[in-house]
Amino acid sequence: MLDPSYTIDTEALCYKHHFSASPLCGSFAMHAHNMYELLYFVSGDATLVIEDRKYKLKTGDLILIRPSKYHFIQIDSPADYERYDILFDEKTLGVSQTAMISKDTEVINLSGNTIADDIFRKTDYYFSKLDRNDFISVTALLLKELFLNLSINQAYFATEYSVIHPLLSDVLKYINSNLFTIKSVSEVANTLFVTESYIFRLFKRELKNSPKKYITDKRLLYSQNLILMGRKPTEIYEDCGFNDYTTFYRSYVKFFGHSPSTDRKNGCS
Repeated sequence: MLDPSYTIDTEALCYKHHFSASPLCGSFAMHAHNMYELLYFVSGDATLVIEDRKYKLKTGDLILIRPSKYHFIQIDSPADYERYDILFDEKTLGVSQTAMISKDTEVINLSGNTIADDIFRKTDYYFSKLDRNDFISVTALLLKELFLNLSINQAYFATEYSVIHPLLSDVLKYINSNLFTIKSVSEVANTLFVTESYIFRLFKRELKNSPKKYITDKRLLYSQNLILMGRKPTEIYEDCGFNDYTTFYRSYVKFFGHSPSTDRKNGCS
């Protein structure tokens, strides 16, 4: 498995230029977060999964992963692998230009277009020359430039993907439409006329995850957004699908690595 650590890791921006010679076949862990993630695929043999969509990556692919979207990358062969990876908080950095890109657009192939390549090469240069705070400031400007350029040309973008599994796609749609009211996975199974064990096998095989963890993590991501906006944790846990505060609190700490009150302080500061 590839090392998922970042060269720079802050609450506003995480950055890494990753290269691996002859990587082992396997997957990064499937995960979701409340930040935008921008990947620029330089080389390798890999497949990207975002929720129920599967993309075979090509050189020059620019990938925009929106907050709370579950995703992972599968390494398909030991071809030399290189990518840039930027996670960013659009509000903290002031990068509102993400809204200019169609919500249905996730992967854009920019092969032959020098815009993205030039911008990501600049991040390498500035990373080597600037301190952390200045690098973050410059990267915010580069992200704005990138999204503005993409918005000008997005009529020409063609996104090609396949659905990982028709039934699993229906399962995910049902879960996300009823995220805070689902009582158990058996409810989903009964609604779609399949067995609970079959849903569990689909999740493990296609998403490397369990349906229960998928549901819990999505609820936690939503609850964090509410807390950062100023809501009290003790007031929102039931609205987010948790039966009691103790379970919510423990799940929150396990997922985020800190308590809900920490995010409340950060949101109110």
